[in-house]
Amino acid sequence: MKNILNSLFKKQDNTNDDYVDQLDFCQYLSNEFKFQHQNPQYQLRANPNDKVTLGILLNRIFDISQHEVSDLYIVTDNLSEKKGRLIIDQDIIWNFDLCDAVLVKETETIKYKYGENVILSISYRKRDSDQSLSRRNNQIIIHLRGCGGGKDTWFIRASIMIPAFPLEDDKTYIRTQNQPQTFTVLLAYDNTNSAQRIAEYHTVYNNAIKKIKTGEPLGEPESWVQHLLMPDGGHDLYWGNKVLREKRYWDAIVYFENVYYTLKELWLKSKLPDDAQAAFYDSCYSIGWCYAELKLYERALFYLEICLLRGNIVDKVEYINCLVHSKDVRTMWFILSELQQLSQLKENEFTDEIISYYHFLHRRRGYVLIDMGKLDEAEAEFTKMLENEVNKEFAQRELEYIKQLKSTQS
Repeated sequence: MKNILNSLFKKQDNTNDDYVDQLDFCQYLSNEFKFQHQNPQYQLRANPNDKVTLGILLNRIFDISQHEVSDLYIVTDNLSEKKGRLIIDQDIIWNFDLCDAVLVKETETIKYKYGENVILSISYRKRDSDQSLSRRNNQIIIHLRGCGGGKDTWFIRASIMIPAFPLEDDKTYIRTQNQPQTFTVLLAYDNTNSAQRIAEYHTVYNNAIKKIKTGEPLGEPESWVQHLLMPDGGHDLYWGNKVLREKRYWDAIVYFENVYYTLKELWLKSKLPDDAQAAFYDSCYSIGWCYAELKLYERALFYLEICLLRGNIVDKVEYINCLVHSKDVRTMWFILSELQQLSQLKENEFTDEIISYYHFLHRRRGYVLIDMGKLDEAEAEFTKMLENEVNKEFAQRELEYIKQLKSTQS
């Protein structure tokens, strides 16, 4: 956005009205880009004659019918107060105007309600669900907020969350089933006919794509959408590492995934430059690290396994740690295969890093043997470690722990 504003300030002979009009168009292009790149099924536009209703949103995204909705609770939260109201009439719920909840439509002007967020809590029950298990209504929570307008169009972000309610006393074998479903949809309200504006957007978009492919310099207004067409991986890496140091793992994942998905496309097309490969692997490692810290080990292992392609010992250590913490059945096989590879090295090939990795593998092997209940084998493994000063303290703790386990079993 800073580059966009700088480009708008370049022409000193612009009148104030010209500048406002350019900024208005710039903001419109940015939001229209995001709107047009959604799933076509979710591209919902309203105008003075046609509404985007709650019923349309529920039916398009969740295949929910009007008779399946039981009640709607609306919370309006502005700078001065918070209000709530309950609606139980299905017709009113189904025809609830999402844009009207956020926009103020006066005689000649339209604007966002100042400082206001609107939260909708919808109760529903799918009629084809298993009633013996799903005895309570399900919930959908929708957070509405204005996110910028321009060229007589206003955009509204609907952030949607479905809480996770595992059935049968939380009996589930997939950790991610306990995570809520979340995604967002961008809605548009056109105060006048939007056909010309959308045509202008497509013209700018197509011209920008053409110039980028041919290496031509971008002019205005093509340069205003450049940051959307060409994501800044360096920016996402910087902020991802910054919030990671603050232990904001979910925030870090968002930044690192932006890098991953951008570079992944280049990787699949064999167009990833050598200097970008490090950023690709680093983003995978960081995503895996974050998911491991959140104890979502299955997701962590997916990204950490990608890192194994570059053959770094640091990547292997984190991958093995994740296998161990998740009690993965592949753990012992992977450790033994790594020890087998190290056994084939010549003596002069053992660097300090490889020696450290060798000791790490044996410590982890003993740890896994305890998890497997093979206490005698684990005891023998840790007893051998007492001969080496590097592992001695760790081995003593584990031997004491094995002693306690055997005492309890006896």
